[in-house]
This record gives sequence, structure tokens and C-alpha cells, in this order.
Amino acid sequence: MKGIYYKDLSPQEQAYAYKTMKTECSSIQWVNDVFVLAWSDYVAGKFKYDGATFVQENNGEFWETASFIHDWLNILGYVGKQIDMYFVKIMIELKYGENIIFERCKWMQWTWLNVLLHRIKRNFKGDKLPEFLIN
Repeated sequence: MKGIYYKDLSPQEQAYAYKTMKTECSSIQWVNDVFVLAWSDYVAGKFKYDGATFVQENNGEFWETASFIHDWLNILGYVGKQIDMYFVKIMIELKYGENIIFERCKWMQWTWLNVLLHRIKRNFKGDKLPEFLIN
């Protein structure tokens, strides 16, 4: 199940996706707040979610909060080192395993290609965390 919009999920799948990620992040207020923003845009059809890219999902679960938020920021046009570091911060807060975090960090050396693609497509908004996410 890769690259799926909210509208393409059955009501049961929608509920499962929400519950799975909400449960994962509910104990960390700031991650929960960001998830709520991302989920709202997902429900509105502003992006499709394709799971963890090139690496295993946390606990083998397609619906994982850290990748979901990272994909959301990417679709909004926020791509770069600070976005990747925010991704790592979320994974650490949510207690993802060291191996998962390490594998994902190895792929971050290629973020410059993603930045370049966003610039070519003219949808690059920045490589810094957007103001609305800064406490």
C-alpha cells in the first residue's frame, strides 16, 4: 500500500490509520499537535502518504507518525537538513529503535537531491522548519 490518499481508504482503514498514529504520538504533546495539523491536511486531500521511503517502517507498521509528518512537510515544500533533524527528533521522542533511526540518517545524505527536485518543480518553500511549527 504505497502512495495513498485519504479518500482512497475505506472508512475502516481511515479509522485504523488515524488510531495507529494518534496512539503512537498521544503521550508527546508537541508531536501530537503536529500530527493533528498533518492529519487535517491529509483528510483534506492535500497529500498522499507512501510510508517510509527506502527503509523499513517502524515496527513494520505502514502508518507511522514520524514518516507521516516528514512526508507532509515534504509535500508542503519544506525539505532540507533542519526538516530531517526535526524528523530525527520525532523518532527519538517516539522511541524508534536505534537501527531504524541510523538507517534513515544514512539516506539523509541524499536530501540535497530532494531539494534540487523541489527547486526544479518550483515548489521549494525552504530548508528551515516553517514558522507555524516553531514553539
